[in-house]
Amino acid sequence: MTEPTNPAFHRMLMDVPVRVEVVLGEVRLTMEELMALSPGEVLTMEKQTGEPVDIYISGRLIARGKLVVADGELGVTLTEIVDSRAVAGGRLI
Repeated sequence: MTEPTNPAFHRMLMDVPVRVEVVLGEVRLTMEELMALSPGEVLTMEKQTGEPVDIYISGRLIARGKLVVADGELGVTLTEIVDSRAVAGGRLI
């Protein structure tokens, strides 16, 4: 990696907050199904246990990882950095 041409600008960027989302899976429900849920009910996701989770930064898929538990906290270990030029839905992004 090359050194930034403007170190002050680089340091400033490092302080910019970003939104990080880890997507475990998705499920589609009708409003009726949603309203019928009770506490403790389990929703079945499209992903299987052990499959990688998607990691988005500011709405863009950046990486994939696996869920881990460390000191009683749920976390994510990065397993793959996604190439921003990768094909998404059959189109280049």
